[in-house]
Amino acid sequence: MACDSLREGNHQVRYERLMLGMEGPEKEPLAIDIAVIGSLDSAKVLLSSSGVHGVEGYPGSAIQLSIMSEMAKQEPFEDHAVIFIHTVNPYGMAWWRRFNENNVDLNRNFLTSRQSYSGTPEGYEYIREFFNPQTPPKQRDRLFLFNAVKLIMRHGFNNVKQWVAEGQYEYPKAIQFGGKSLQLGPKLILEWLDENLKTVSHIWAIDLHTGLGPSGHDTLLVSPNTSNSKLEKLNDLFPGHVESLDPNAGVGYQIDGDLHQGLEDRYDKINWTSITQEFGTFSPVKVIRASRTENRWTQWGQYDSQQEAKRHWSRLKMLRTFNPDDTVWQDKVISRGKIVFNCATKDLSNL
Repeated sequence: MACDSLREGNHQVRYERLMLGMEGPEKEPLAIDIAVIGSLDSAKVLLSSSGVHGVEGYPGSAIQLSIMSEMAKQEPFEDHAVIFIHTVNPYGMAWWRRFNENNVDLNRNFLTSRQSYSGTPEGYEYIREFFNPQTPPKQRDRLFLFNAVKLIMRHGFNNVKQWVAEGQYEYPKAIQFGGKSLQLGPKLILEWLDENLKTVSHIWAIDLHTGLGPSGHDTLLVSPNTSNSKLEKLNDLFPGHVESLDPNAGVGYQIDGDLHQGLEDRYDKINWTSITQEFGTFSPVKVIRASRTENRWTQWGQYDSQQEAKRHWSRLKMLRTFNPDDTVWQDKVISRGKIVFNCATKDLSNL
Protein backbone atom coordinates (compact mmCIF):
# COMPACT_ATOMS: atom_id res chain seq x y z
CA MET A 1 0.00 0.00 0.00
CA ALA A 2 1.25 3.51 -0.85
CA CYS A 3 0.86 4.75 2.73
CA ASP A 4 3.01 1.87 4.04
CA SER A 5 5.84 2.79 1.66
CA LEU A 6 5.70 6.37 2.88
CA ARG A 7 5.84 5.26 6.52
CA GLU A 8 8.84 3.06 5.74
CA GLY A 9 10.50 6.21 4.40
CA ASN A 10 9.89 7.90 7.78
CA HIS A 11 7.15 10.17 6.48
CA GLN A 12 4.44 11.22 8.89
CA VAL A 13 1.29 9.54 7.53
CA ARG A 14 -2.34 9.46 8.63
CA TYR A 15 -4.89 7.40 6.69
CA GLU A 16 -8.66 7.37 7.12
CA ARG A 17 -11.62 5.82 5.28
CA LEU A 18 -14.96 7.59 5.12
CA MET A 19 -17.46 4.78 4.68
CA LEU A 20 -20.57 5.32 2.53
CA GLY A 21 -22.44 2.23 3.73
CA MET A 22 -22.78 0.92 0.17
CA GLU A 23 -21.21 -1.86 -1.87
CA GLY A 24 -19.60 -2.09 -5.28
CA PRO A 25 -19.92 -4.79 -7.97
CA GLU A 26 -17.74 -7.26 -6.03
CA LYS A 27 -19.54 -6.57 -2.73
CA GLU A 28 -16.62 -4.37 -1.73
CA PRO A 29 -17.41 -1.57 0.73
CA LEU A 30 -17.44 1.82 -0.95
CA ALA A 31 -15.38 4.48 0.80
CA ILE A 32 -13.58 7.78 0.31
CA ASP A 33 -9.90 7.35 1.19
CA ILE A 34 -8.02 10.26 2.75
CA ALA A 35 -4.28 10.29 3.38
CA VAL A 36 -2.43 13.11 5.14
CA ILE A 37 1.33 13.26 4.57
CA GLY A 38 3.23 15.62 6.86
CA SER A 39 1.85 17.83 9.61
CA LEU A 40 -1.23 20.01 9.29
CA ASP A 41 0.31 22.22 12.00
CA SER A 42 2.58 23.56 9.25
CA ALA A 43 -0.48 25.66 8.21
CA LYS A 44 0.18 25.00 4.50
CA VAL A 45 -1.54 22.22 2.56
CA LEU A 46 -1.49 20.82 -0.93
CA LEU A 47 -4.92 19.26 -1.50
CA SER A 48 -5.13 16.64 -4.29
CA SER A 49 -8.58 15.24 -5.10
CA SER A 50 -9.75 12.68 -7.64
CA GLY A 51 -12.88 10.90 -8.79
CA VAL A 52 -15.47 13.66 -8.31
CA HIS A 53 -16.87 12.31 -11.57
CA GLY A 54 -16.64 8.65 -10.56
CA VAL A 55 -15.38 6.98 -13.73
CA GLU A 56 -12.74 9.72 -14.13
CA GLY A 57 -11.21 8.45 -10.91
CA TYR A 58 -9.08 5.80 -12.63
CA PRO A 59 -6.60 8.24 -14.22
CA GLY A 60 -6.79 10.46 -11.12
CA SER A 61 -5.96 7.50 -8.90
CA ALA A 62 -3.01 6.56 -11.12
CA ILE A 63 -1.62 10.09 -10.80
CA GLN A 64 -2.03 10.15 -7.01
CA LEU A 65 -0.43 6.72 -6.53
CA SER A 66 2.50 7.65 -8.77
CA ILE A 67 3.05 10.85 -6.78
CA MET A 68 2.95 8.93 -3.49
CA SER A 69 5.41 6.39 -4.85
CA GLU A 70 7.87 9.16 -5.70
CA MET A 71 7.32 10.89 -2.35
CA ALA A 72 8.23 7.66 -0.54
CA LYS A 73 11.73 7.89 -2.05
CA GLN A 74 12.23 11.49 -0.92
CA GLU A 75 13.14 12.99 2.43
CA PRO A 76 10.25 13.74 4.82
CA PHE A 77 9.11 17.38 4.79
CA GLU A 78 7.97 19.66 7.59
CA ASP A 79 7.05 22.95 5.90
CA HIS A 80 3.71 21.73 4.49
CA ALA A 81 1.28 18.81 4.42
CA VAL A 82 -0.34 16.95 1.54
CA ILE A 83 -3.94 15.76 1.72
CA PHE A 84 -4.94 13.15 -0.86
CA ILE A 85 -8.70 12.66 -1.27
CA HIS A 86 -9.00 9.49 -3.31
CA THR A 87 -12.30 9.17 -5.14
CA VAL A 88 -14.86 11.74 -4.03
CA ASN A 89 -17.47 9.59 -5.83
CA PRO A 90 -16.58 5.92 -5.18
CA TYR A 91 -20.02 4.74 -6.34
CA GLY A 92 -19.52 6.23 -9.79
CA MET A 93 -16.01 4.85 -10.04
CA ALA A 94 -17.10 1.35 -9.06
CA TRP A 95 -20.14 1.25 -11.35
CA TRP A 96 -18.58 3.17 -14.32
CA ARG A 97 -20.74 6.25 -14.02
CA ARG A 98 -19.92 9.96 -13.74
CA PHE A 99 -22.78 10.46 -11.30
CA ASN A 100 -23.41 9.07 -7.82
CA GLU A 101 -26.00 6.66 -6.41
CA ASN A 102 -28.70 9.36 -6.70
CA ASN A 103 -27.70 10.38 -10.25
CA VAL A 104 -26.12 13.53 -8.82
CA ASP A 105 -23.13 15.17 -10.47
CA LEU A 106 -21.01 15.84 -7.38
CA ASN A 107 -19.13 18.65 -9.14
CA ARG A 108 -22.45 20.51 -9.17
CA ASN A 109 -23.32 19.61 -5.56
CA PHE A 110 -20.88 21.77 -3.54
CA LEU A 111 -23.02 24.91 -3.55
CA THR A 112 -21.92 28.06 -1.76
CA SER A 113 -23.85 29.52 1.18
CA ARG A 114 -25.49 31.98 -1.23
CA GLN A 115 -26.86 29.33 -3.62
CA SER A 116 -29.84 26.99 -3.45
CA TYR A 117 -30.54 23.55 -4.93
CA SER A 118 -33.04 24.83 -7.47
CA GLY A 119 -33.28 26.17 -11.00
CA THR A 120 -31.81 25.49 -14.44
CA PRO A 121 -29.45 27.41 -16.74
CA GLU A 122 -31.02 30.22 -18.75
CA GLY A 123 -31.43 28.28 -22.01
CA TYR A 124 -31.74 24.78 -20.58
CA GLU A 125 -35.26 24.13 -21.82
CA TYR A 126 -34.08 24.60 -25.40
CA ILE A 127 -31.75 21.60 -25.12
CA ARG A 128 -33.21 19.47 -22.31
CA GLU A 129 -35.15 16.96 -24.40
CA PHE A 130 -32.32 16.38 -26.85
CA PHE A 131 -29.77 15.63 -24.14
CA ASN A 132 -32.17 13.58 -22.01
CA PRO A 133 -34.43 11.42 -24.22
CA GLN A 134 -36.64 9.15 -22.12
CA THR A 135 -35.84 5.97 -24.05
CA PRO A 136 -33.07 3.32 -23.88
CA PRO A 137 -30.06 4.07 -26.10
CA LYS A 138 -29.25 2.52 -29.44
CA GLN A 139 -25.70 1.67 -30.45
CA ARG A 140 -26.28 3.30 -33.81
CA ASP A 141 -28.01 6.61 -33.15
CA ARG A 142 -27.90 7.93 -36.69
CA LEU A 143 -29.73 11.18 -35.95
CA PHE A 144 -27.60 12.25 -32.97
CA LEU A 145 -25.00 14.22 -34.91
CA PHE A 146 -27.56 15.74 -37.26
CA ASN A 147 -29.73 16.98 -34.39
CA ALA A 148 -26.72 18.15 -32.39
CA VAL A 149 -25.54 20.28 -35.32
CA LYS A 150 -29.05 21.73 -35.67
CA LEU A 151 -29.01 22.80 -32.00
CA ILE A 152 -25.56 24.32 -32.35
CA MET A 153 -26.51 26.17 -35.53
CA ARG A 154 -29.61 27.57 -33.85
CA HIS A 155 -28.14 28.56 -30.48
CA GLY A 156 -24.35 28.62 -30.90
CA PHE A 157 -21.81 26.06 -29.68
CA ASN A 158 -20.75 28.02 -26.60
CA ASN A 159 -24.36 28.54 -25.47
CA VAL A 160 -25.24 24.88 -25.89
CA LYS A 161 -22.05 23.85 -24.06
CA GLN A 162 -22.85 26.21 -21.18
CA TRP A 163 -26.52 25.24 -20.86
CA VAL A 164 -25.91 21.50 -20.77
CA ALA A 165 -22.82 21.58 -18.54
CA GLU A 166 -23.49 24.34 -16.01
CA GLY A 167 -25.60 22.19 -13.70
CA GLN A 168 -29.36 21.90 -13.20
CA TYR A 169 -31.40 21.23 -10.07
CA GLU A 170 -34.87 20.36 -11.36
CA TYR A 171 -34.62 17.07 -13.30
CA PRO A 172 -33.23 14.18 -11.20
CA LYS A 173 -33.01 11.74 -14.12
CA ALA A 174 -31.22 14.15 -16.44
CA ILE A 175 -27.48 14.60 -16.85
CA GLN A 176 -25.63 17.28 -14.84
CA PHE A 177 -28.22 17.09 -12.03
CA GLY A 178 -26.75 18.88 -9.01
CA GLY A 179 -29.10 17.32 -6.46
CA LYS A 180 -31.71 18.68 -4.11
CA SER A 181 -29.37 18.62 -1.09
CA LEU A 182 -25.76 18.02 -0.16
CA GLN A 183 -24.94 14.39 -0.91
CA LEU A 184 -23.46 11.85 1.52
CA GLY A 185 -19.95 11.76 0.04
CA PRO A 186 -19.52 15.55 0.01
CA LYS A 187 -21.04 15.75 3.49
CA LEU A 188 -18.50 13.27 4.88
CA ILE A 189 -15.62 15.13 3.21
CA LEU A 190 -16.74 18.52 4.54
CA GLU A 191 -17.15 17.12 8.06
CA TRP A 192 -13.61 15.71 7.87
CA LEU A 193 -12.21 19.00 6.57
CA ASP A 194 -14.06 20.95 9.28
CA GLU A 195 -12.08 18.98 11.86
CA ASN A 196 -8.74 19.03 10.07
CA LEU A 197 -8.31 22.47 8.53
CA LYS A 198 -8.51 24.46 11.78
CA THR A 199 -4.80 25.34 11.79
CA VAL A 200 -4.44 25.76 8.01
CA SER A 201 -3.90 29.21 6.46
CA HIS A 202 -2.88 28.37 2.85
CA ILE A 203 -4.16 25.66 0.48
CA TRP A 204 -2.96 24.82 -3.04
CA ALA A 205 -5.77 22.63 -4.47
CA ILE A 206 -5.65 20.39 -7.55
CA ASP A 207 -8.79 18.53 -8.62
CA LEU A 208 -8.13 15.85 -11.27
CA HIS A 209 -10.54 15.33 -14.19
CA THR A 210 -10.62 13.90 -17.72
CA GLY A 211 -12.71 14.52 -20.84
CA LEU A 212 -12.21 18.13 -21.92
CA GLY A 213 -9.65 19.44 -24.37
CA PRO A 214 -7.15 17.96 -26.85
CA SER A 215 -6.24 14.33 -26.21
CA GLY A 216 -3.46 13.99 -23.64
CA HIS A 217 -3.17 17.75 -23.09
CA ASP A 218 -3.95 19.07 -19.63
CA THR A 219 -5.87 22.31 -19.32
CA LEU A 220 -5.66 23.99 -15.93
CA LEU A 221 -9.08 25.53 -15.37
CA VAL A 222 -9.52 28.38 -12.91
CA SER A 223 -12.53 30.33 -11.68
CA PRO A 224 -13.52 33.41 -13.74
CA ASN A 225 -13.25 35.32 -10.43
CA THR A 226 -9.53 34.57 -10.07
CA SER A 227 -7.61 37.79 -9.44
CA ASN A 228 -5.39 39.15 -12.19
CA SER A 229 -2.30 38.78 -10.03
CA LYS A 230 -3.04 35.12 -9.28
CA LEU A 231 -3.89 34.43 -12.92
CA GLU A 232 -0.63 36.02 -14.02
CA LYS A 233 1.28 33.89 -11.52
CA LEU A 234 -0.41 30.69 -12.72
CA ASN A 235 0.36 31.55 -16.33
CA ASP A 236 4.00 32.01 -15.39
CA LEU A 237 4.04 28.64 -13.62
CA PHE A 238 2.15 26.73 -16.33
CA PRO A 239 2.51 28.58 -19.67
CA GLY A 240 0.07 27.43 -22.33
CA HIS A 241 -2.10 25.43 -19.96
CA VAL A 242 -4.22 27.91 -17.92
CA GLU A 243 -7.78 28.79 -18.98
CA SER A 244 -10.74 30.39 -17.27
CA LEU A 245 -13.93 28.43 -16.56
CA ASP A 246 -15.72 30.55 -19.12
CA PRO A 247 -17.59 29.10 -22.15
CA ASN A 248 -16.17 31.83 -24.38
CA ALA A 249 -12.56 31.48 -23.20
CA GLY A 250 -11.65 27.90 -24.17
CA VAL A 251 -12.68 24.33 -23.42
CA GLY A 252 -14.35 25.10 -20.09
CA TYR A 253 -17.66 26.53 -18.93
CA GLN A 254 -19.05 28.21 -15.84
CA ILE A 255 -20.21 25.75 -13.21
CA ASP A 256 -22.51 25.95 -10.22
CA GLY A 257 -21.52 23.89 -7.21
CA ASP A 258 -18.06 22.66 -8.20
CA LEU A 259 -15.76 21.27 -5.49
CA HIS A 260 -13.43 24.24 -5.23
CA GLN A 261 -16.28 26.78 -5.22
CA GLY A 262 -17.82 25.04 -2.24
CA LEU A 263 -14.55 24.64 -0.35
CA GLU A 264 -13.39 28.23 -0.88
CA ASP A 265 -16.76 29.53 0.30
CA ARG A 266 -16.88 27.29 3.39
CA TYR A 267 -13.27 27.93 4.42
CA ASP A 268 -13.09 31.57 3.41
CA LYS A 269 -10.43 32.52 5.97
CA ILE A 270 -7.93 30.30 4.12
CA ASN A 271 -5.83 31.67 1.24
CA TRP A 272 -6.66 29.41 -1.73
CA THR A 273 -5.00 28.69 -5.04
CA SER A 274 -7.28 26.25 -6.89
CA ILE A 275 -7.06 24.59 -10.29
CA THR A 276 -8.98 21.85 -12.04
CA GLN A 277 -6.47 19.79 -14.02
CA GLU A 278 -8.51 18.55 -16.98
CA PHE A 279 -6.95 15.97 -19.32
CA GLY A 280 -8.42 15.79 -22.81
CA THR A 281 -9.60 12.46 -24.20
CA PHE A 282 -11.89 12.75 -27.27
CA SER A 283 -13.93 15.38 -29.09
CA PRO A 284 -16.66 17.30 -27.16
CA VAL A 285 -19.34 15.56 -29.24
CA LYS A 286 -18.03 12.10 -28.36
CA VAL A 287 -17.71 12.98 -24.67
CA ILE A 288 -21.22 14.38 -24.28
CA ARG A 289 -22.64 11.55 -26.38
CA ALA A 290 -21.12 8.96 -24.03
CA SER A 291 -22.61 10.69 -20.97
CA ARG A 292 -26.01 11.07 -22.64
CA THR A 293 -26.06 7.43 -23.78
CA GLU A 294 -25.02 5.95 -20.45
CA ASN A 295 -27.58 8.01 -18.56
CA ARG A 296 -30.32 6.90 -20.97
CA TRP A 297 -29.40 3.31 -20.21
CA THR A 298 -29.31 3.84 -16.45
CA GLN A 299 -32.62 5.72 -16.33
CA TRP A 300 -34.64 3.98 -19.05
CA GLY A 301 -32.90 0.65 -19.75
CA GLN A 302 -34.23 -2.81 -18.91
CA TYR A 303 -32.05 -4.67 -16.40
CA ASP A 304 -32.59 -6.83 -13.33
CA SER A 305 -29.57 -5.85 -11.23
CA GLN A 306 -26.82 -3.26 -10.96
CA GLN A 307 -24.33 -5.92 -12.04
CA GLU A 308 -26.30 -6.42 -15.27
CA ALA A 309 -26.48 -2.65 -15.74
CA LYS A 310 -22.71 -2.37 -15.50
CA ARG A 311 -22.19 -5.02 -18.19
CA HIS A 312 -24.03 -2.90 -20.78
CA TRP A 313 -21.99 -1.48 -23.67
CA SER A 314 -22.82 2.10 -22.66
CA ARG A 315 -21.00 1.72 -19.32
CA LEU A 316 -17.87 0.36 -21.02
CA LYS A 317 -18.11 3.28 -23.45
CA MET A 318 -18.16 5.64 -20.49
CA LEU A 319 -15.08 4.02 -19.00
CA ARG A 320 -13.09 4.22 -22.23
CA THR A 321 -14.25 7.75 -23.09
CA PHE A 322 -12.94 9.15 -19.82
CA ASN A 323 -10.11 6.63 -19.31
CA PRO A 324 -8.82 5.69 -22.78
CA ASP A 325 -7.24 2.26 -23.20
CA ASP A 326 -4.09 3.88 -24.57
CA THR A 327 -0.75 3.54 -22.80
CA VAL A 328 0.68 6.65 -24.50
CA TRP A 329 -2.24 8.74 -23.21
CA GLN A 330 -1.96 7.19 -19.75
CA ASP A 331 1.79 7.91 -19.56
CA LYS A 332 1.20 11.55 -20.58
CA VAL A 333 -1.46 11.96 -17.93
CA ILE A 334 0.71 10.58 -15.13
CA SER A 335 3.73 12.61 -16.25
CA ARG A 336 1.82 15.90 -16.42
CA GLY A 337 -0.01 15.14 -13.19
CA LYS A 338 3.32 14.82 -11.39
CA ILE A 339 4.79 17.92 -13.05
CA VAL A 340 1.88 20.11 -11.94
CA PHE A 341 1.85 18.60 -8.45
CA ASN A 342 5.59 19.20 -7.98
CA CYS A 343 5.36 22.75 -9.29
CA ALA A 344 2.45 23.49 -6.94
CA THR A 345 4.42 22.01 -4.03
CA LYS A 346 7.38 24.27 -4.77
CA ASP A 347 5.11 27.32 -5.02
CA LEU A 348 3.41 26.42 -1.74
CA SER A 349 6.76 26.06 0.01
CA ASN A 350 7.72 29.57 -1.10
CA LEU A 351 4.63 31.20 0.41
